[in-house]
Amino acid sequence: MDLVSGELWQLGTVGIVEESNGLRAFFDDDLELAEICQKLQIAASDARLEMPFNPSEFLPLECDPILIGDHFFVAPSWLTAPTPPGRFRLTIDATSAFGSGRHESTQLCIEVLEKHLKRGSFVVDIGCGSGILSAAAKLLGASAVLSCDIHQDSVRTAKTLIDTPVFVGSADCIKSHVADLVLANISVRILDLVAEDLQRIAKPGGILVLSGFLTENSPKLFRPRKVFKKGEWQCWICRPEDIAPGKSNGEIATHEQQWWL
Repeated sequence: MDLVSGELWQLGTVGIVEESNGLRAFFDDDLELAEICQKLQIAASDARLEMPFNPSEFLPLECDPILIGDHFFVAPSWLTAPTPPGRFRLTIDATSAFGSGRHESTQLCIEVLEKHLKRGSFVVDIGCGSGILSAAAKLLGASAVLSCDIHQDSVRTAKTLIDTPVFVGSADCIKSHVADLVLANISVRILDLVAEDLQRIAKPGGILVLSGFLTENSPKLFRPRKVFKKGEWQCWICRPEDIAPGKSNGEIATHEQQWWL
């Protein structure tokens, strides 16, 4: 199953769901379906068109502003309520990009940034989604923030929120030893897949802030120095030397649950 998953990622899948009778993989519309089916040796009839994401369906859940940590106020663009004294305002509307501020993993990362981000740090945000963590890092005093995501829609959304560099891609596109702090609020399987690149881009003595996983299904190639919890979700602080060297080898580590957990 892991070998098939690895091949799907190489073919450009944007997500995989493990089901009882096999795998369900998702691809962008602009990829050549016939070529993908031929490489996987499956019939084209096994593929179907998924309905596009409709943000308006989720707007009722995004109506109320929320407070995150000690410094942030997150609200939709149409809300005119004033920002509470002493807080930064993050204006985020519902889109297909992950990172509205309402998920426990996002909140954990922001709370950890408040405590552990040093002013003047160079921050790299891997899998930036909406850009909310990049924006928070900049407001907390990062001197530079570099953000990336493999999804074009996420990058387009992030560019509306942040004015720092953001590109379509992942950690393998970033040169070594540039980041004082590496953010990665992404799926547990992808954390293990990019573990060596996360280690490589962090400066000696830098820190990694990792989240996006449940307590019962945590990364396998990292050793946390500190663990923060909110509900069933965790956020780890690691050092570059806390990543097991030479064990990922470009393969996805085995996890019992769906790829996003």
